[in-house]
Amino acid sequence: MIKNTHLLVIGFDEIVSNKYINSIKKAVESGNINGYSILDLSSQRQNIESRLASLDLQPDNIYLIDDPTKDKPCKADDFEPIIRKIRSENDSIKVYIATELRAHEVYLRYCVENGIDSLVEKPVLAPMVCGRFVPENINPIIRDLVEKSKQKDARHSVMTLGRYHPIYNDKLIGSLKKVMINEKSPLTSLHLRAAGGVWNLHREYESREDHPYKYGYGMIMHGAYHYIDLVTQMLLLNKLIYPDVIFEVKLSSFGAYPHDQNDRISKKYSDMFDDNEPDRHSLDSNEAKYGETDITCSFCMSDKKTGRKITVGTISLEQTTPSIRSWKDIPDGLYNKNGRTSSVQYEAQLSTLMSVGVHCYDVPIAENHQVDRIDAKAVLITRKNASLLKDAKYIEEKNYTGIFHSESNKRLMEAWLSNQEDRSSLESHLPVMLLAQALAESLKNQGKAVIFDLG
Repeated sequence: MIKNTHLLVIGFDEIVSNKYINSIKKAVESGNINGYSILDLSSQRQNIESRLASLDLQPDNIYLIDDPTKDKPCKADDFEPIIRKIRSENDSIKVYIATELRAHEVYLRYCVENGIDSLVEKPVLAPMVCGRFVPENINPIIRDLVEKSKQKDARHSVMTLGRYHPIYNDKLIGSLKKVMINEKSPLTSLHLRAAGGVWNLHREYESREDHPYKYGYGMIMHGAYHYIDLVTQMLLLNKLIYPDVIFEVKLSSFGAYPHDQNDRISKKYSDMFDDNEPDRHSLDSNEAKYGETDITCSFCMSDKKTGRKITVGTISLEQTTPSIRSWKDIPDGLYNKNGRTSSVQYEAQLSTLMSVGVHCYDVPIAENHQVDRIDAKAVLITRKNASLLKDAKYIEEKNYTGIFHSESNKRLMEAWLSNQEDRSSLESHLPVMLLAQALAESLKNQGKAVIFDLG
């Protein structure tokens, strides 16, 4: 292990201070890093100071740079002197990129091209042109970064929920993989429904800078990326059966946008929140202006050479689902600003042999309708043709409680800080970003097919 390794956190938001500071503290105590510094925007000074006030572990330094604008986006010249200074004072440096999505690429590219270990928050990047999201640029950019990452001796990983998750990866994907190998059976259908339980008001779509929709990206490039990642991992399990096949995916989608919201939410409650604005659609009538709030998609995956179908399925990524929001204005210091409560369902089938499904959902714990905390539960149901599969049961149901999704993120962070991260490399997210691109492109021409090679 290299001694005197320093961590630079770029973007010190609530997630870093609430979720990862203990992981960073453990890394300092174990000697994996000698401390951390913060790089952020000048406009965030007060927020950073407020978050640090309650923390035991303080940064060595706080570096602030000018806020980017539409006419002057962030460039390497803005932060390179800071990183160069930190590198000169330490044997090595690690960079955790936790900025708002549209700034990921410039920092990640600098780390890749300069051989600096990096961990970037999901999604990997969102290409921007004149301040607007351009999904068709994902493919060439992500491929270029992956190829360049192979030319330097540095580790690059992506922070996402599933790779270290005890249910999604260890139980769901793990059980599928085992049977696929033993029975030489491909994955023939896959269905995902992710309900985000997010409730933004019209004015918040315009004002929010964290998870903004106003730059042209929405559900796909926000929290839904976690589940797109899991879908991709599961589809690529077919490589276990068909290692030499090029998989071609064809999909078509429909989506809803902020300008649709006034017709989709009960006027009883939009009136209560002063959010009944039937003319609001005039502000964003162009669907390219704001990102999607909901998307539903059907797809098939084929052998590109023969055209024969291997896997069929559906992907539903929805924000406009049950929430715990009861507040009109966002209170100061509230982490769960828009009342998110998640419910995620997967079902995967291996033709006539096996089906495995999981439902993982948040459970608000409330007293007098005031939510104190949110727990999570999971139900895993496996169906098998027990008359053919040895030692199998026709139906098996397992229940899991006390699930904390953030624990899987912390496991990834701690593995990366200790140079042991091997589940979520940048290269392994190439096909995930290709599927995200295809979904985003399909929304531009709803109902028309998008075709791409997955692997």
